[in-house]
This record gives sequence, C-alpha cells and structure tokens, in this order.
Amino acid sequence: MKRKKFWRARNVVLIVVGALIAGGAVAAFTLKKPAPLDTFEVTRGNVILEVSATGKVVPVRSLDLAFERGGRIDRMYVKVGDKVAAGAKLVELENSDLAAQLAQANATLRSQRAKHDELLAGTRPEQLRIKETELAKARQDLENHYGGVKDLVADAFAKSDDAVRTKIADLFTNADTPTPKLTFQTSNSQAEIDVLTLRSNVGGQLSAWRNELASLPYGAPEADLTAALEKARTRTEMVNNLLTRALDVVDGSLTLSDTTKSTYKTNIAIARTNINAVRTSITSQIQSIASQKTTVTRIENEWALEKAGSTKEQLDAQKALVDQAAANVSYAASQLEKSIIRSPFDGTVTKMVKNPGNIVSANEPLVSLIGAGNYQIEVNIAESDITKVKVGNPAAVTLDAYGKDVVFTARVVGIDLSETVLEGIATYKTTLQFENEDKKILSGLTANVDIMSEKRENVIYVPSREITTDGDRKTVKLLVDADKMTTEAREVKTGLRGSDGNTEIISGLKEGDVIVSE
Repeated sequence: MKRKKFWRARNVVLIVVGALIAGGAVAAFTLKKPAPLDTFEVTRGNVILEVSATGKVVPVRSLDLAFERGGRIDRMYVKVGDKVAAGAKLVELENSDLAAQLAQANATLRSQRAKHDELLAGTRPEQLRIKETELAKARQDLENHYGGVKDLVADAFAKSDDAVRTKIADLFTNADTPTPKLTFQTSNSQAEIDVLTLRSNVGGQLSAWRNELASLPYGAPEADLTAALEKARTRTEMVNNLLTRALDVVDGSLTLSDTTKSTYKTNIAIARTNINAVRTSITSQIQSIASQKTTVTRIENEWALEKAGSTKEQLDAQKALVDQAAANVSYAASQLEKSIIRSPFDGTVTKMVKNPGNIVSANEPLVSLIGAGNYQIEVNIAESDITKVKVGNPAAVTLDAYGKDVVFTARVVGIDLSETVLEGIATYKTTLQFENEDKKILSGLTANVDIMSEKRENVIYVPSREITTDGDRKTVKLLVDADKMTTEAREVKTGLRGSDGNTEIISGLKEGDVIVSE
C-alpha cells in the first residue's frame, strides 16, 4: 500500500514538471517569434469622391434667366419652343474683350509657372542677359504704344468734330449753344429731346477736347496720355450716341423732302462709320497699353528674381505670383462666363424678350425655361462640401418610400449663391433634376442623394488612413523585407482623396507593393 502511494506521488510530480517544461518551451518560442503585421497590398481600382445629402422631391419650376452684367447681345443660340440640354448656350453678350483678358491671364499663369520652375533649377548668367534684353524690348514696346497716342486722339477729335459740325450740321440751328434746335419737324419727340441734349453736351465736350489737345505735347507723361485716351473713348461714345439719335429724328421727319432726308441719312452713315473705326482703334490702343504694362511688370519681376537668386524667400514670392496669376485666370474665366446664359437643366425655351444687337441691363429677365421633367430635388449642402459640387454632376438617388434597392439617377442643375443658415451651419441650396420621368416619383418624398463629384478609374490607391502628412511631404510605411519584417517611410504623391476612404497614388508606389498600418 505504501509502495503504490509512492509511485502515485512520483507520477504526479513528473507530470507537473513536464507541464512546466513544455509551458516554458512554448513561452520561449512565442517570445522569439515577432507579432504579425497588419498590411495592405497596393492594388488598382476606382477612387470616388461623393457628397451625400438628404432633401425633398419638389415640382420642377420654370426659370427666368438673366445676365449678371449688362451689355450688348451678340448671339442668340435658341428660339422659343427649342428644347435645350443642360449647359447649352442660350444667349451671349459681346465678350471679345473678356476672352482676350482670359487668354492674357492664362498666358501670364503659364509664364509665372515656367518662371517658378526656372528658379527651382537655378539661374544662369546667359539667362540674366536674355531677360535684360527682353525687359529693354518690353519697355521700348510700351514707349512705342504711348508714342502713337497723341496722333490717335487727334484723329478721334477730327472725326468727331467733322461728324458733329459738318456731317450733321444742317440738322441744327444754334448748334453750339446750350439750346440747339432742329431745322425740321419730327414725329419722334423723345428722339428730338435726346438729340438736342446730346448736341448741347457734345458741343461743350468738343470745345474742351480741342483745348486739351493743344496743351498735350508729344512725349507727355504716360498718365496724361492714358487719361487722354480714356476721354477720347468716352467722347466718341457720346458722338456715336448723338449720331444714332440723329438718324432717329431724320427717320421720323415730317417736313424734310425725300432727297434731303436721303442726304442727311447718307451723311450720318458716313459719320458713324468714321466714328466706329476710331473707337475701335482707341479700344485696341488701350488694351495694347494695358497688356504691355502687364508684360513689363512681369518681366521686371522675373528679372529681379533671377538677379537675386533662388532663395526660399524668392521661391515663396514667385509661388505667390503663380497663385495670383491662377486667381486672375479664375476671375477672368468667371467674368467671361457671366457674359453667357446657359441652360441650367434640360428643358424648353418659353420666352425670348430681346434680339441680337439690343442692350440689356444686369438682372433683366431675358430667357424663360421650363424643365423637361416633372419633379426635381432640393437639398441643403454644408459649406464644407459645396466646393466639391458643380452644376452637371451626376447623382444617385434613393427615396425613403421605396427603400435603398430602388435607385434613380439625377443631375445637379443649380446651386444658390447665397447661404442658408440651418442650426448654426451655413448651407447652400442645391437643385437636382431627375434624368428620367417615373411614376414612382411624387412631390414631398424624402430623397437621399449621393452626388458624384470626381472619379478616378483603374488607379493605384491606398487607404487614406495609412498616409502620414508632414508639411508638404506625404509618406506611407512600405514593407521592405517580409521575412525580417523591416519597413521604410516611402514618400508618395497623391491625387484624389475619395469619400470611400481611399486616396489615389500618382507616384511613389507600384501595384503589388505592401504597406504596413501604423
């Protein structure tokens, strides 16, 4: 009995010792083996930036469209009854000057960007000599532009004086007094009032103009020459208005013979041709001087930067010039766009109230449209997201009444410029139009909208959370050796940051690379 108890106790001891030895071995093995890493294999796919919002289905409303700025209508692309697509041009003002300003702004932006690249590369002596020569030529060109100002202003005065005091002289008595009168009767009483007022004002302007020309020497200061040009533009515009109203009173003549009326109209036509030609020359000269001044300033800035060398301060300054030029491009583009009325949605033109050549004022209703569909969606988008949304963006829509499995398509057709404050947050009312009619769509239904802002297809991407940003430098932790589990910080250049949690990688990684989560 005692022997059995001894062996039983001995076996228990051996089992305990064995368990301790096995546990120690397992613990030792576990301590030596590194913990597994959380990794992501770089792959290709789509990166999507969406803006989500909730709104209501409302009936489509008709819209009266107007220009934000006044001007003369150049072209009308549609007529009443025409069906138009979203974004289509409807009416366009005369905007050649705005198009030129945009082209100039784009050219300046390209130049500033090129200069920034040159500064990064460093300045060579031969570049300085080239820039000095370029600056000297630009200054000489500007001087040449100013050199022709006096002759141009004198020509404008001569043609204006001839138009008023020769070509239409027979229309008036007491012409150069404060109270001129017509030499005939006309049925157009308003035109008579206008033409007499204009004749009185123009007479005084011509007299002042003659005196100013006499005191304006060749080689006058640039400021004086610029002022003379601006006055010439204003005065020739007055003369042109006078000739226009003079033609109106002649057309309405009650006492002139057909022969005399024909003679008067011929003289007015000749005078208007002369005045329009000189007005065009004046406008061209003003634009040329402004453009050349910009060129001189740009070259002066570039030359100064090149002489100083590519220090951080100069690079920052040049970068600011690039940003300024980019802002000028955006401004010029926006000004050009304001001279065009586009259809905000697919619809039908119901009214056109002007014709090409007519003058329109800012905010004067010009075109009326009704939408092609029966319903649209109104949502309020927060200020943090509104910059991601543009007219024309497509959207996927679900209606609470039918669940998430029934998806409708829509498109952004309008964004309010003024904010609406909801619960202390600035929002902007955005209107979307259904692309297809559907009997399921009813007024008042709650709509969940996912607006597609941008999409990159078949691009390399990584989860946005794996990207570390330090100033302008962005890195990911790249797995270098899988066996040894060693990593390195790999700098990357990123593109679109999607709302799906992924970011496009433009450079720095390739498909198949493995990154390690922080």
